[in-house]
Amino acid sequence: MKRQTAAVLLTLTLAISAYATTPASNATIDWSKAEKNYTVALASENIGLRHSAASYIAEYRLAGAVVSLIGVLQNDKVEQMRMAAAQALVQLGNKDGLDAVKDAAQYDGSEKVARYCEQLISSLEGSISQK
Repeated sequence: MKRQTAAVLLTLTLAISAYATTPASNATIDWSKAEKNYTVALASENIGLRHSAASYIAEYRLAGAVVSLIGVLQNDKVEQMRMAAAQALVQLGNKDGLDAVKDAAQYDGSEKVARYCEQLISSLEGSISQK
């Protein structure tokens, strides 16, 4: 009796966990809403959240966030965030974003950020010339 009960519970548990982890096949992503949320996250006081937002904007190619990323690149006090914004802008490949990264390579107050932006632009130009 105990073995039967244990077997039934195990089977039930496995069935429930399998069902719970199966993604819905008709699920859709509202990219407009995602873009707004990531843009809001760029203004957070939490640097980890801001850094993740910049990375996900680039990964998901959310071009509507370019202006916000340019704002981070030009105005953020944290070097790491300006560098993350530059990286995202280069990945997006938007002309205005690339121009902002080129400007930062020349005019950013931090030598570290300026050098990083210069390296991003150089590697981008190198990959374009190889094509």
